[in-house]
Amino acid sequence: MKIVGKAVILAACVFAANGAYAQFGGFGKLAGGSSDSASASSDVSADVNAFVTKSAALSTLTASAVTAINAAFSSEEQLASKRATLADIAKITDPKEKGAKLAALYESESAEAKRRLESGDMEKQIGGLDADKKKQIGSALLNFAIGALQAVDLSKSGQNMMQKASGNPMTITKLMPVKDALPLLGKVASDSTGFIAGVMKLAKGANIAVPAVTVSSKPVDVTV
Repeated sequence: MKIVGKAVILAACVFAANGAYAQFGGFGKLAGGSSDSASASSDVSADVNAFVTKSAALSTLTASAVTAINAAFSSEEQLASKRATLADIAKITDPKEKGAKLAALYESESAEAKRRLESGDMEKQIGGLDADKKKQIGSALLNFAIGALQAVDLSKSGQNMMQKASGNPMTITKLMPVKDALPLLGKVASDSTGFIAGVMKLAKGANIAVPAVTVSSKPVDVTV
């Protein structure tokens, strides 16, 4: 619960208005207001499909955001490798395979960003980046903050769905995609108060703007 609370606080620092994330997926029905649909077995598949769709979008957003942060500090060879990985994932049509690849990408890129931060390399280099790379980092941090806030909400809804189905083996089987998605959602929320908070601090120190979000804002395109 502490992680959830801290993630909300971090995201709130980026958001200019309360509830600004609502337009990015509207998780209200899946979370607190989903009791009726979650308890009705006929609606479980619809709930799962909605959850998986939102989780996939969040995974893409956050994995791409962390990749973009690292890309700003990468060599041309490293950059080419990251671009190739993103292109390969974009071609995948099987949802389960794509989800696994995105989770692996997030794990790899988040570990790389954490190493850069903790070694001091990021702090040494960030001030000397050109304007385009600084903008790239700011946009990536914005997207990650949006994803982190969504991860908190979506994690709660997923956990609620699993708890309500705990006594029904047939329903539990249908909820396996939800169970599979929860670890990454939890890591995104945790990282938002971990190394990402450190990157945010360095960015502000280097006068990198992280755009404020209003009720009409959406994640921004970030080209790696």
